[in-house]
Amino acid sequence: MTLLSNEIRAVITRQQIIDQLRANGITEGMTLMVHSSLRAFGYVCGGAQTVVDALLEVVGYEGTIVVPMQSPDNSEPAYWQNPPIAINLFDVVRKSHPSFHVNHSDVSKMGIISESIRRREGSVMTHHPSAAFCAMGKYARFICRHHDLDFPLGKESPLGACYDLKAQVLLLGVGYDSCTALHLAESISSKRAVILQGGAVESSGGRIWQKYLDIDYDSDDFKHIGLVLEHKNLVKNFMIGKAQVKFFEMQVAVDEAVAWIKERVV
Repeated sequence: MTLLSNEIRAVITRQQIIDQLRANGITEGMTLMVHSSLRAFGYVCGGAQTVVDALLEVVGYEGTIVVPMQSPDNSEPAYWQNPPIAINLFDVVRKSHPSFHVNHSDVSKMGIISESIRRREGSVMTHHPSAAFCAMGKYARFICRHHDLDFPLGKESPLGACYDLKAQVLLLGVGYDSCTALHLAESISSKRAVILQGGAVESSGGRIWQKYLDIDYDSDDFKHIGLVLEHKNLVKNFMIGKAQVKFFEMQVAVDEAVAWIKERVV
């Protein structure tokens, strides 16, 4: 029998995901900040729905799942890099980008697993135009209760709430450069430049372009910080299907990252 080059030869099920998560230390009652790529797994039977179902079952009714829901296009176009945009189009973006909406805004760059959580009944989402978070579970409302417009990845944000709750971080098929949790370290360190950001929001008078203060983030450093965490045996590495999974304590990782940034960033 001839096998086709695109033939599916392995299937990942909900139970397999549950078994691997439990075998590697994810337990009921945990608060998990999840960053993910569905494609990294290989073929998941049921796709993103299956992954989310597995996560929710593992943490149970006493647990909480948190995902970043960033909308990078709803931000100051002068800072865009991947790709950059022509200067003559800056004002077009500022005048034309739709205002942020918790149900409608495009957060596709965060992946279909995060989007699947947003669509779930009972999920709670913050209203920040470019750096929103979504959560489900026991502490969802506590985590999303307060999200400052200024410095949206600082202590007065869902990241700060997760830090205080001693949340765990789960990287499903993505690297440390995708770890939003480490942006909290950049804010705490006070080593990054402060910039004037902006985004389209809805006000009492209608849609406006709102300016606010933020940090000049640099996630390229996160790869080096990740190596430090692994060298100190602070990360649990395992596989689910084809996806490399990393699991670690947020508070420990952020504290290590703060020390690294303070020592190396001028």
